[in-house]
Amino acid sequence: MNKFHQILCNMCLLLLVVACSKEVVIEKIPEVINKYDPSKPVSVDEILPVRGIIDQTFILNGNFPGELSDMKVYFADKKAVLTATDGISITGLVPKQPDGLNQVSVVIGNDSIVPAGIQFKYKQSRSVKTIAGKLGVDKWMSDADYAGAALDAVTFGDVHYVAALAGKTLDNIFLIETGWGNRLFLLSQDDNQVQKLATPDNLSAPTVNSTRDAFYVTQFWNRGRTIYYYSKANSWEYSTTSITVRTSDLPGAKVSSLTFGENDNWLYLMDSEGRIAEVNLQEKSYKVYTSAAKRPGGIDPKNYGGEIKGDLPNSFGDWQDSFITYSKYHGCFFASFANQNAIYQLVKNDDNTWTSTLYAGNNGQGIELGHRLADARLNHPHGMVVNEDGEIFVINKGSCPWCGDGHVILKIFGDIVELVAGKPNSNNPLVNGDPLESTFKVARNISIDSDGNYIIAGGEDRTVRKLSIE
Repeated sequence: MNKFHQILCNMCLLLLVVACSKEVVIEKIPEVINKYDPSKPVSVDEILPVRGIIDQTFILNGNFPGELSDMKVYFADKKAVLTATDGISITGLVPKQPDGLNQVSVVIGNDSIVPAGIQFKYKQSRSVKTIAGKLGVDKWMSDADYAGAALDAVTFGDVHYVAALAGKTLDNIFLIETGWGNRLFLLSQDDNQVQKLATPDNLSAPTVNSTRDAFYVTQFWNRGRTIYYYSKANSWEYSTTSITVRTSDLPGAKVSSLTFGENDNWLYLMDSEGRIAEVNLQEKSYKVYTSAAKRPGGIDPKNYGGEIKGDLPNSFGDWQDSFITYSKYHGCFFASFANQNAIYQLVKNDDNTWTSTLYAGNNGQGIELGHRLADARLNHPHGMVVNEDGEIFVINKGSCPWCGDGHVILKIFGDIVELVAGKPNSNNPLVNGDPLESTFKVARNISIDSDGNYIIAGGEDRTVRKLSIE
Protein backbone atom coordinates (compact mmCIF):
# COMPACT_ATOMS: atom_id res chain seq x y z
CA MET A 1 0.00 0.00 0.00
CA ASN A 2 1.53 3.40 -1.01
CA LYS A 3 1.49 6.49 1.17
CA PHE A 4 -1.55 8.05 -0.57
CA HIS A 5 -3.69 4.98 -0.01
CA GLN A 6 -2.59 4.82 3.63
CA ILE A 7 -3.68 8.46 4.20
CA LEU A 8 -7.04 7.80 2.47
CA CYS A 9 -7.75 4.77 4.63
CA ASN A 10 -6.90 6.68 7.80
CA MET A 11 -9.29 9.49 6.82
CA CYS A 12 -12.12 7.05 6.17
CA LEU A 13 -11.53 5.36 9.51
CA LEU A 14 -11.61 8.71 11.28
CA LEU A 15 -14.89 9.66 9.61
CA LEU A 16 -16.41 6.31 10.55
CA VAL A 17 -15.44 6.76 14.22
CA VAL A 18 -16.89 10.27 14.28
CA ALA A 19 -20.09 9.11 12.60
CA CYS A 20 -20.51 6.19 14.98
CA SER A 21 -19.90 8.37 18.02
CA LYS A 22 -22.51 10.95 16.95
CA GLU A 23 -25.82 10.69 18.85
CA VAL A 24 -28.67 9.42 16.68
CA VAL A 25 -31.73 11.64 16.93
CA ILE A 26 -35.07 9.95 16.23
CA GLU A 27 -37.61 12.51 15.10
CA LYS A 28 -40.97 12.11 16.75
CA ILE A 29 -44.24 12.19 14.81
CA PRO A 30 -45.36 15.81 15.01
CA GLU A 31 -48.45 16.43 17.09
CA VAL A 32 -51.58 17.16 15.04
CA ILE A 33 -52.92 20.62 15.79
CA ASN A 34 -56.71 20.79 15.70
CA LYS A 35 -57.68 23.74 13.52
CA TYR A 36 -61.44 23.52 13.96
CA ASP A 37 -63.00 26.99 14.33
CA PRO A 38 -65.98 26.86 16.75
CA SER A 39 -67.02 30.38 15.70
CA LYS A 40 -67.88 29.03 12.24
CA PRO A 41 -70.59 26.52 11.31
CA VAL A 42 -69.76 22.90 10.59
CA SER A 43 -69.27 22.65 6.84
CA VAL A 44 -68.07 20.46 3.96
CA ASP A 45 -66.51 22.77 1.39
CA GLU A 46 -64.79 20.53 -1.16
CA ILE A 47 -63.47 17.05 -1.91
CA LEU A 48 -60.09 16.39 -3.50
CA PRO A 49 -59.80 14.76 -5.94
CA VAL A 50 -63.26 14.88 -7.46
CA ARG A 51 -62.90 11.54 -9.28
CA GLY A 52 -61.04 8.31 -8.77
CA ILE A 53 -61.03 4.60 -7.98
CA ILE A 54 -61.27 2.25 -5.01
CA ASP A 55 -58.74 2.71 -2.12
CA GLN A 56 -57.53 6.03 -3.49
CA THR A 57 -56.81 8.70 -0.82
CA PHE A 58 -59.32 11.55 -0.60
CA ILE A 59 -59.39 14.78 1.42
CA LEU A 60 -62.53 16.59 2.52
CA ASN A 61 -61.95 20.24 3.39
CA GLY A 62 -64.29 22.15 5.68
CA ASN A 63 -64.84 22.75 9.38
CA PHE A 64 -65.19 19.59 11.49
CA PRO A 65 -65.52 19.33 15.29
CA GLY A 66 -64.67 16.27 17.34
CA GLU A 67 -62.36 13.30 17.10
CA LEU A 68 -61.89 11.00 14.11
CA SER A 69 -63.79 8.26 15.95
CA ASP A 70 -66.87 10.53 15.95
CA MET A 71 -66.82 10.96 12.16
CA LYS A 72 -68.19 8.95 9.25
CA VAL A 73 -67.97 9.73 5.53
CA TYR A 74 -70.23 8.11 2.93
CA PHE A 75 -70.00 7.95 -0.85
CA ALA A 76 -73.62 7.24 -1.81
CA ASP A 77 -74.39 4.61 0.89
CA LYS A 78 -70.85 3.18 1.09
CA LYS A 79 -68.86 4.01 4.22
CA ALA A 80 -65.22 5.10 3.79
CA VAL A 81 -62.26 4.15 5.99
CA LEU A 82 -60.98 7.36 7.61
CA THR A 83 -57.32 7.89 8.47
CA ALA A 84 -56.89 11.41 9.90
CA THR A 85 -58.48 14.76 10.73
CA ASP A 86 -57.14 18.13 11.86
CA GLY A 87 -60.47 19.88 12.23
CA ILE A 88 -60.40 21.53 8.80
CA SER A 89 -59.87 18.36 6.76
CA ILE A 90 -60.76 14.67 6.85
CA THR A 91 -58.54 12.15 5.08
CA GLY A 92 -59.65 8.66 4.08
CA LEU A 93 -59.77 5.93 1.44
CA VAL A 94 -62.34 5.85 -1.36
CA PRO A 95 -64.74 2.88 -0.85
CA LYS A 96 -66.25 0.65 -3.52
CA GLN A 97 -69.41 2.34 -4.80
CA PRO A 98 -71.69 2.55 -7.85
CA ASP A 99 -70.09 3.68 -11.09
CA GLY A 100 -70.52 7.39 -11.85
CA LEU A 101 -71.38 10.43 -9.71
CA ASN A 102 -72.10 9.71 -6.04
CA GLN A 103 -73.18 12.14 -3.32
CA VAL A 104 -70.69 12.61 -0.48
CA SER A 105 -72.11 12.98 3.04
CA VAL A 106 -70.56 13.37 6.50
CA VAL A 107 -71.86 12.23 9.88
CA ILE A 108 -70.32 13.81 13.00
CA GLY A 109 -71.81 12.42 16.18
CA ASN A 110 -75.58 12.58 15.65
CA ASP A 111 -75.41 15.29 12.98
CA SER A 112 -75.59 14.46 9.27
CA ILE A 113 -74.37 16.83 6.55
CA VAL A 114 -75.29 16.32 2.90
CA PRO A 115 -73.50 19.19 1.15
CA ALA A 116 -74.97 20.35 -2.15
CA GLY A 117 -72.60 20.00 -5.07
CA ILE A 118 -70.07 17.74 -3.30
CA GLN A 119 -70.03 14.62 -5.48
CA PHE A 120 -67.39 12.08 -6.39
CA LYS A 121 -67.12 10.53 -9.85
CA TYR A 122 -66.26 6.89 -9.29
CA LYS A 123 -64.65 4.61 -11.86
CA GLN A 124 -65.17 0.92 -11.25
CA SER A 125 -62.51 -1.50 -12.41
CA ARG A 126 -63.93 -4.44 -14.34
CA SER A 127 -62.42 -7.57 -15.82
CA VAL A 128 -63.11 -11.11 -16.99
CA LYS A 129 -60.49 -13.78 -16.35
CA THR A 130 -60.26 -17.58 -16.33
CA ILE A 131 -60.16 -19.29 -12.93
CA ALA A 132 -59.92 -22.87 -14.17
CA GLY A 133 -59.78 -24.71 -17.46
CA LYS A 134 -58.38 -23.79 -20.84
CA LEU A 135 -60.43 -21.24 -22.70
CA GLY A 136 -61.98 -22.69 -25.84
CA VAL A 137 -59.97 -25.93 -25.88
CA ASP A 138 -62.56 -28.51 -26.93
CA LYS A 139 -61.11 -31.72 -25.56
CA TRP A 140 -62.12 -34.30 -22.97
CA MET A 141 -59.73 -35.73 -20.38
CA SER A 142 -60.01 -38.85 -18.25
CA ASP A 143 -60.84 -38.68 -14.55
CA ALA A 144 -57.23 -39.52 -13.71
CA ASP A 145 -56.03 -36.41 -15.51
CA TYR A 146 -58.09 -34.23 -13.19
CA ALA A 147 -56.85 -35.62 -9.88
CA GLY A 148 -54.67 -33.05 -8.13
CA ALA A 149 -54.18 -31.07 -11.32
CA ALA A 150 -53.57 -27.33 -11.23
CA LEU A 151 -56.60 -25.21 -12.09
CA ASP A 152 -55.07 -23.94 -15.34
CA ALA A 153 -53.91 -27.41 -16.42
CA VAL A 154 -57.36 -28.98 -16.71
CA THR A 155 -59.37 -29.23 -19.91
CA PHE A 156 -63.03 -29.44 -18.95
CA GLY A 157 -65.99 -30.65 -20.91
CA ASP A 158 -69.22 -28.64 -20.97
CA VAL A 159 -69.27 -26.58 -17.75
CA HIS A 160 -72.90 -26.31 -16.68
CA TYR A 161 -73.17 -25.18 -13.07
CA VAL A 162 -71.03 -23.49 -10.42
CA ALA A 163 -71.25 -22.50 -6.75
CA ALA A 164 -68.82 -20.45 -4.65
CA LEU A 165 -68.34 -21.41 -0.98
CA ALA A 166 -65.96 -20.27 1.72
CA GLY A 167 -62.42 -21.68 1.59
CA LYS A 168 -59.41 -20.95 3.80
CA THR A 169 -58.62 -17.53 2.35
CA LEU A 170 -60.13 -17.73 -1.14
CA ASP A 171 -63.47 -19.26 -2.11
CA ASN A 172 -63.79 -22.87 -3.12
CA ILE A 173 -65.57 -23.26 -6.46
CA PHE A 174 -67.76 -26.29 -7.10
CA LEU A 175 -68.26 -27.18 -10.75
CA ILE A 176 -70.79 -29.55 -12.31
CA GLU A 177 -69.60 -30.68 -15.72
CA THR A 178 -71.55 -31.92 -18.78
CA GLY A 179 -75.19 -31.63 -19.72
CA TRP A 180 -76.26 -34.57 -17.62
CA GLY A 181 -74.62 -33.43 -14.37
CA ASN A 182 -72.37 -36.47 -14.39
CA ARG A 183 -69.26 -35.07 -12.70
CA LEU A 184 -68.72 -32.70 -9.79
CA PHE A 185 -65.38 -31.07 -9.02
CA LEU A 186 -63.99 -29.03 -6.15
CA LEU A 187 -61.71 -26.26 -7.39
CA SER A 188 -59.54 -25.15 -4.47
CA GLN A 189 -58.17 -21.70 -5.20
CA ASP A 190 -56.14 -21.85 -1.97
CA ASP A 191 -54.34 -25.05 -3.04
CA ASN A 192 -54.60 -24.52 -6.83
CA GLN A 193 -55.93 -28.05 -7.23
CA VAL A 194 -58.87 -29.89 -8.78
CA GLN A 195 -60.55 -32.71 -6.85
CA LYS A 196 -63.30 -34.95 -8.20
CA LEU A 197 -66.14 -35.62 -5.74
CA ALA A 198 -68.47 -38.60 -5.52
CA THR A 199 -71.94 -37.69 -6.68
CA PRO A 200 -75.39 -39.01 -7.55
CA ASP A 201 -76.26 -38.88 -11.23
CA ASN A 202 -77.63 -35.87 -13.17
CA LEU A 203 -77.40 -32.94 -10.78
CA SER A 204 -79.11 -29.57 -10.99
CA ALA A 205 -77.48 -26.21 -10.40
CA PRO A 206 -76.54 -25.99 -6.70
CA THR A 207 -77.71 -23.44 -4.13
CA VAL A 208 -75.53 -22.23 -1.24
CA ASN A 209 -76.63 -21.77 2.38
CA SER A 210 -76.20 -18.47 4.21
CA THR A 211 -73.09 -19.57 6.12
CA ARG A 212 -71.43 -20.59 2.83
CA ASP A 213 -70.27 -23.93 4.19
CA ALA A 214 -72.76 -26.22 2.41
CA PHE A 215 -74.68 -26.47 -0.84
CA TYR A 216 -77.77 -28.39 -1.95
CA VAL A 217 -78.61 -30.05 -5.25
CA THR A 218 -81.38 -32.17 -6.66
CA GLN A 219 -81.75 -34.38 -9.71
CA PHE A 220 -81.96 -32.66 -13.05
CA TRP A 221 -84.01 -35.17 -14.99
CA ASN A 222 -87.44 -36.39 -13.99
CA ARG A 223 -86.55 -39.55 -12.10
CA GLY A 224 -87.79 -38.50 -8.67
CA ARG A 225 -86.18 -35.38 -7.22
CA THR A 226 -84.14 -36.46 -4.20
CA ILE A 227 -82.45 -33.53 -2.44
CA TYR A 228 -78.79 -33.97 -1.51
CA TYR A 229 -76.31 -31.73 0.26
CA TYR A 230 -72.55 -31.35 0.47
CA SER A 231 -70.95 -29.76 3.52
CA LYS A 232 -67.49 -28.73 4.66
CA ALA A 233 -68.15 -30.50 7.98
CA ASN A 234 -68.56 -33.77 6.07
CA SER A 235 -65.41 -33.25 3.95
CA TRP A 236 -67.60 -32.51 0.92
CA GLU A 237 -69.05 -36.01 0.76
CA TYR A 238 -72.67 -35.95 -0.27
CA SER A 239 -75.52 -36.82 2.07
CA THR A 240 -79.22 -37.17 1.47
CA THR A 241 -81.83 -35.06 3.21
CA SER A 242 -84.18 -38.06 2.97
CA ILE A 243 -86.55 -35.84 1.00
CA THR A 244 -87.68 -36.82 -2.48
CA VAL A 245 -90.23 -34.80 -4.41
CA ARG A 246 -92.35 -37.36 -6.24
CA THR A 247 -92.37 -37.40 -10.03
CA SER A 248 -96.16 -37.33 -10.05
CA ASP A 249 -96.12 -34.15 -7.94
CA LEU A 250 -93.50 -32.30 -10.00
CA PRO A 251 -93.71 -33.92 -13.45
CA GLY A 252 -91.89 -31.37 -15.62
CA ALA A 253 -89.04 -32.80 -17.70
CA LYS A 254 -86.30 -30.86 -15.87
CA VAL A 255 -85.48 -29.18 -12.60
CA SER A 256 -82.52 -27.00 -13.56
CA SER A 257 -82.08 -25.29 -10.21
CA LEU A 258 -83.23 -24.82 -6.64
CA THR A 259 -82.84 -21.93 -4.21
CA PHE A 260 -83.12 -21.06 -0.56
CA GLY A 261 -85.81 -18.59 0.43
CA GLU A 262 -85.62 -16.11 3.29
CA ASN A 263 -83.78 -18.61 5.53
CA ASP A 264 -81.92 -21.90 5.36
CA ASN A 265 -84.90 -24.09 6.29
CA TRP A 266 -86.89 -23.51 3.11
CA LEU A 267 -85.78 -24.78 -0.30
CA TYR A 268 -87.63 -24.09 -3.54
CA LEU A 269 -87.49 -26.23 -6.69
CA MET A 270 -89.09 -25.27 -9.99
CA ASP A 271 -89.68 -27.67 -12.84
CA SER A 272 -89.50 -26.78 -16.52
CA GLU A 273 -93.27 -26.07 -16.68
CA GLY A 274 -93.29 -23.52 -13.86
CA ARG A 275 -94.44 -25.67 -10.93
CA ILE A 276 -92.81 -24.86 -7.59
CA ALA A 277 -92.05 -27.30 -4.76
CA GLU A 278 -91.56 -25.64 -1.36
CA VAL A 279 -89.45 -27.95 0.81
CA ASN A 280 -89.30 -27.76 4.60
CA LEU A 281 -85.90 -29.22 5.48
CA GLN A 282 -86.62 -29.45 9.19
CA GLU A 283 -89.95 -31.28 8.87
CA LYS A 284 -88.80 -33.17 5.76
CA SER A 285 -91.98 -32.33 3.88
CA TYR A 286 -92.97 -30.35 0.82
CA LYS A 287 -95.86 -28.59 -0.89
CA VAL A 288 -96.31 -28.12 -4.63
CA TYR A 289 -97.75 -24.92 -6.15
CA THR A 290 -98.90 -24.73 -9.73
CA SER A 291 -101.20 -22.90 -12.08
CA ALA A 292 -104.62 -24.48 -12.51
CA ALA A 293 -103.72 -25.41 -16.09
CA LYS A 294 -100.55 -27.19 -15.01
CA ARG A 295 -101.85 -29.01 -11.93
CA PRO A 296 -100.86 -32.65 -12.41
CA GLY A 297 -103.64 -35.18 -12.11
CA GLY A 298 -101.54 -37.54 -10.01
CA ILE A 299 -100.56 -35.06 -7.32
CA ASP A 300 -101.04 -36.29 -3.76
CA PRO A 301 -103.61 -33.95 -2.12
CA LYS A 302 -101.51 -33.70 1.04
CA ASN A 303 -98.63 -32.34 -1.05
CA TYR A 304 -100.67 -29.71 -2.88
CA GLY A 305 -100.03 -26.24 -1.47
CA GLY A 306 -102.01 -23.84 -3.65
CA GLU A 307 -102.30 -22.07 -6.97
CA ILE A 308 -99.87 -19.91 -8.91
CA LYS A 309 -101.90 -17.06 -10.38
CA GLY A 310 -100.81 -14.53 -12.95
CA ASP A 311 -99.28 -14.56 -16.39
CA LEU A 312 -97.01 -17.60 -16.56
CA PRO A 313 -97.46 -19.13 -20.01
CA ASN A 314 -99.41 -22.36 -20.38
CA SER A 315 -96.97 -23.78 -22.93
CA PHE A 316 -93.24 -23.82 -22.34
CA GLY A 317 -92.05 -25.89 -25.28
CA ASP A 318 -89.85 -28.97 -25.25
CA TRP A 319 -86.57 -29.14 -23.36
CA GLN A 320 -87.33 -25.99 -21.43
CA ASP A 321 -84.54 -24.69 -19.20
CA SER A 322 -85.75 -22.65 -16.26
CA PHE A 323 -83.89 -21.22 -13.27
CA ILE A 324 -85.23 -19.87 -10.00
CA THR A 325 -83.48 -17.59 -7.52
CA TYR A 326 -84.51 -15.67 -4.41
CA SER A 327 -83.79 -11.99 -3.85
CA LYS A 328 -83.59 -10.80 -0.26
CA TYR A 329 -83.42 -7.26 -1.62
CA HIS A 330 -86.80 -7.58 -3.36
CA GLY A 331 -88.30 -10.12 -0.94
CA CYS A 332 -89.45 -12.38 -3.79
CA PHE A 333 -88.33 -14.93 -6.37
CA PHE A 334 -87.30 -14.52 -10.01
CA ALA A 335 -87.53 -17.26 -12.62
CA SER A 336 -86.01 -17.37 -16.10
CA PHE A 337 -87.58 -19.37 -18.92
CA ALA A 338 -85.21 -19.93 -21.83
CA ASN A 339 -87.78 -20.80 -24.49
CA GLN A 340 -89.90 -17.76 -23.65
CA ASN A 341 -86.84 -15.46 -23.57
CA ALA A 342 -88.45 -14.05 -20.43
CA ILE A 343 -88.04 -13.56 -16.69
CA TYR A 344 -90.96 -13.65 -14.26
CA GLN A 345 -91.29 -12.33 -10.72
CA LEU A 346 -92.89 -14.78 -8.28
CA VAL A 347 -94.39 -13.63 -4.98
CA LYS A 348 -95.78 -15.95 -2.32
CA ASN A 349 -98.95 -14.48 -0.77
CA ASP A 350 -100.22 -14.81 2.79
CA ASP A 351 -103.04 -17.11 1.66
CA ASN A 352 -100.55 -19.68 0.26
CA THR A 353 -101.20 -18.69 -3.33
CA TRP A 354 -98.48 -17.28 -5.55
CA THR A 355 -98.61 -14.40 -8.01
CA SER A 356 -96.48 -14.45 -11.16
CA THR A 357 -95.79 -11.29 -13.15
CA LEU A 358 -93.75 -10.83 -16.30
CA TYR A 359 -90.62 -8.96 -15.20
CA ALA A 360 -88.40 -8.69 -18.28
CA GLY A 361 -88.30 -9.75 -21.91
CA ASN A 362 -90.91 -11.84 -23.70
CA ASN A 363 -90.42 -9.56 -26.72
CA GLY A 364 -88.93 -12.20 -28.96
CA GLN A 365 -85.45 -13.67 -29.15
CA GLY A 366 -82.45 -11.35 -29.31
CA ILE A 367 -80.34 -8.98 -27.29
CA GLU A 368 -81.91 -5.54 -26.89
CA LEU A 369 -81.27 -3.19 -23.99
CA GLY A 370 -83.45 -0.54 -22.40
CA HIS A 371 -86.67 -0.77 -20.41
CA ARG A 372 -87.10 -4.32 -19.07
CA LEU A 373 -90.66 -4.67 -20.41
CA ALA A 374 -91.03 -2.15 -23.22
CA ASP A 375 -87.67 -2.68 -24.94
CA ALA A 376 -85.68 -5.63 -23.62
CA ARG A 377 -85.14 -8.75 -25.68
CA LEU A 378 -83.42 -11.72 -24.09
CA ASN A 379 -81.78 -14.73 -25.69
CA HIS A 380 -82.34 -17.98 -23.82
CA PRO A 381 -81.84 -16.65 -20.28
CA HIS A 382 -80.42 -19.27 -17.95
CA GLY A 383 -78.72 -18.85 -14.57
CA MET A 384 -79.42 -15.75 -12.49
CA VAL A 385 -78.14 -14.21 -9.27
CA VAL A 386 -79.17 -11.11 -7.31
CA ASN A 387 -76.55 -9.12 -5.40
CA GLU A 388 -77.06 -7.22 -2.14
CA ASP A 389 -77.86 -4.02 -4.06
CA GLY A 390 -80.76 -5.66 -5.90
CA GLU A 391 -78.98 -5.95 -9.26
CA ILE A 392 -80.05 -9.07 -11.18
CA PHE A 393 -77.31 -10.65 -13.30
CA VAL A 394 -78.63 -12.96 -16.03
CA ILE A 395 -76.71 -15.37 -18.25
CA ASN A 396 -78.05 -15.27 -21.83
CA LYS A 397 -76.90 -18.58 -23.26
CA GLY A 398 -77.88 -18.09 -26.86
CA SER A 399 -79.80 -20.62 -28.87
CA CYS A 400 -76.97 -22.91 -29.98
CA PRO A 401 -73.18 -23.34 -29.73
CA TRP A 402 -72.48 -22.51 -33.36
CA CYS A 403 -74.92 -19.62 -33.62
CA GLY A 404 -73.41 -16.20 -33.11
CA ASP A 405 -76.34 -15.00 -31.00
CA GLY A 406 -76.69 -14.32 -27.31
CA HIS A 407 -73.63 -15.35 -25.30
CA VAL A 408 -73.74 -12.34 -22.96
CA ILE A 409 -74.40 -11.36 -19.34
CA LEU A 410 -77.10 -8.76 -18.76
CA LYS A 411 -77.93 -6.78 -15.65
CA ILE A 412 -81.42 -5.68 -14.64
CA PHE A 413 -81.62 -2.88 -12.12
CA GLY A 414 -84.78 -0.91 -11.57
CA ASP A 415 -86.49 -0.79 -14.94
CA ILE A 416 -83.33 -0.90 -17.07
CA VAL A 417 -81.58 -3.82 -18.77
CA GLU A 418 -77.93 -3.21 -19.62
CA LEU A 419 -75.02 -5.23 -20.97
CA VAL A 420 -72.25 -5.98 -18.45
CA ALA A 421 -70.14 -8.64 -20.21
CA GLY A 422 -69.81 -10.30 -23.59
CA LYS A 423 -70.30 -9.12 -27.16
CA PRO A 424 -73.80 -9.73 -28.57
CA ASN A 425 -73.82 -12.08 -31.54
CA SER A 426 -70.17 -13.01 -31.10
CA ASN A 427 -68.57 -16.10 -29.55
CA ASN A 428 -65.38 -16.33 -31.60
CA PRO A 429 -62.53 -15.89 -30.81
CA LEU A 430 -62.91 -16.47 -27.07
CA VAL A 431 -61.10 -13.79 -25.06
CA ASN A 432 -60.86 -12.39 -21.53
CA GLY A 433 -60.13 -8.85 -20.40
CA ASP A 434 -62.46 -5.90 -20.50
CA PRO A 435 -65.96 -7.32 -19.87
CA LEU A 436 -67.49 -5.57 -22.90
CA GLU A 437 -64.72 -6.91 -25.13
CA SER A 438 -64.71 -10.42 -23.69
CA THR A 439 -66.60 -13.26 -25.38
CA PHE A 440 -68.56 -16.27 -24.12
CA LYS A 441 -69.82 -19.47 -25.73
CA VAL A 442 -73.06 -20.93 -24.36
CA ALA A 443 -72.37 -19.85 -20.77
CA ARG A 444 -75.01 -21.33 -18.47
CA ASN A 445 -74.83 -20.46 -14.79
CA ILE A 446 -73.59 -17.76 -12.41
CA SER A 447 -72.80 -17.48 -8.70
CA ILE A 448 -71.49 -14.73 -6.39
CA ASP A 449 -68.35 -15.28 -4.32
CA SER A 450 -67.62 -13.83 -0.88
CA ASP A 451 -65.90 -10.79 -2.40
CA GLY A 452 -68.84 -9.92 -4.63
CA ASN A 453 -67.30 -11.28 -7.83
CA TYR A 454 -69.40 -13.27 -10.31
CA ILE A 455 -68.33 -16.86 -11.00
CA ILE A 456 -69.47 -18.09 -14.41
CA ALA A 457 -70.02 -21.61 -15.68
CA GLY A 458 -68.66 -21.09 -19.16
CA GLY A 459 -70.59 -23.86 -20.90
CA GLU A 460 -68.86 -24.58 -24.18
CA ASP A 461 -65.93 -22.25 -23.58
CA ARG A 462 -64.85 -25.11 -21.22
CA THR A 463 -63.89 -22.91 -18.28
CA VAL A 464 -64.89 -21.38 -15.00
CA ARG A 465 -64.44 -17.62 -15.30
CA LYS A 466 -64.69 -14.65 -12.96
CA LEU A 467 -66.36 -11.36 -13.74
CA SER A 468 -64.96 -8.77 -11.34
CA ILE A 469 -66.75 -5.48 -10.88
CA GLU A 470 -64.62 -4.59 -7.88
